[in-house]
Amino acid sequence: MKPLISYLLTVFNKEVELPETLACLRNQSGLEGAHIEFVFADDCSTDQSVEYLKAQSRSDPRIKIITNQTNCGPSVRINQAAEHANGSYFLPMDADDFLPLNGTRMLLDVSGDKGAPVVFGGSQRGFVPDGQIDQNVMVTVSHDPLAYCARKKIVHMGFLSDAALWNRVGGADERIFIQDQSLALRLSAEASRLAYIHDTTYWLRPRDGNNLSNNTDQQHHDRFLSALYQLENTDISLEAKQYLVNQVISARWKLVRDRGKFGSLLTEQFLSYVTNRLLPHMSIPKSKLKKYEYQMLHIKGVRRTPQSLHHGMIN
Repeated sequence: MKPLISYLLTVFNKEVELPETLACLRNQSGLEGAHIEFVFADDCSTDQSVEYLKAQSRSDPRIKIITNQTNCGPSVRINQAAEHANGSYFLPMDADDFLPLNGTRMLLDVSGDKGAPVVFGGSQRGFVPDGQIDQNVMVTVSHDPLAYCARKKIVHMGFLSDAALWNRVGGADERIFIQDQSLALRLSAEASRLAYIHDTTYWLRPRDGNNLSNNTDQQHHDRFLSALYQLENTDISLEAKQYLVNQVISARWKLVRDRGKFGSLLTEQFLSYVTNRLLPHMSIPKSKLKKYEYQMLHIKGVRRTPQSLHHGMIN
């Protein structure tokens, strides 16, 4: 029987966190009788993550485990999980995060009620084990999903995507290491409509030494590329282009700011940021965007995929 939901989870050294995340997914309410599956793509963990999952799979056939011999990053692994998934809907997650108790059910219901192939919501850091999404929560439907996603700055996993939409997009952009923003933008760019639940639909685990979010350079680098690559599509609304340009400019400035660079307020990045805030409708020449891309692809201290390096060299 075809699964209704495929949870797609990327794993790297999560043996401590996996039991809580898996318990959260197993306890999702409102899915009685539904066929679901948990697809874990391990990114060459050096702890006991794979051993834990294999032990769990012996008593839970819904668990699929994909092991690998090289570490390639979350964008490659989320696509790998999707390739092994059979559900009508995909729900991508980091393997240490959580959903509200009725999170999956609400995402499915909103998708069906609003005719939206992709459904997002808010996120918070922390976790309330018995917390639920308000049944009467406000839901916004957008017919310009890319503009809405870019304006809302959706930067997390834990959303729902129709599998057909995911496959049409081609999943994650493997030029980008972290997919928290890129994947949301890619799906929104192709979707006919988007639904947004105005409540917490995804709980991020509190920060520790194993969080990619600790590397702010990586965040700004990947968010810059996420927005920039959407601007390569000429068939987008002026509103979407405005918000994407805003993110490109903002990411460049925040990279300088968060590095604590002396005299950061005197930099070209800050001047561009202020100009964009004052004149948000001003366009940026393609030649300047390519210059920005070249600069970003050559900063040190961030993880890059082979695809991103190749892209940078040929352009």
